[in-house]
Amino acid sequence: MNIESLFSHSFDTFKVFNKLDIQQASLTNNNSPKSVWQILNHLIIWQDNQLNRLGDITTEDINEIDTWDANKNITDQSILTDNIAKFEKQIENVKVELGKMTMDQKDIEQKLKIVQDLTVHLSFHLGEIVLIMRQNGHYPMPSEMQSFLTAE
Repeated sequence: MNIESLFSHSFDTFKVFNKLDIQQASLTNNNSPKSVWQILNHLIIWQDNQLNRLGDITTEDINEIDTWDANKNITDQSILTDNIAKFEKQIENVKVELGKMTMDQKDIEQKLKIVQDLTVHLSFHLGEIVLIMRQNGHYPMPSEMQSFLTAE
């Protein structure tokens, strides 16, 4: 069984970070407690922890509140670009770890649980980002998604 193929589209980010600028990353909505920038940083911190666990690096459980940056705004495009690159590298690293997994590993159940947690967590926060971006006119509506996702 090819474990990597089980998760082949689970880490698709639906272009939410493509061409993201500091104005868009700082967006929130009236009742939205977090900005896109804060969600991105939260994902990076949380995924670092999970990647360490996948790579058998001993790590302490992280406190959820410690993964959120208090600053809703980003003012430097290069910092945003660097963080997006870090996030994308993490996604690639998860895929590399998936490629190493085999069903006969002694800890495969634990590893698959971590990957499942990664996919669910990512899906939740990508949904938040899509909603924030749509409500502010910076992301395609559902009827426009097919052409958006296939366009270069």
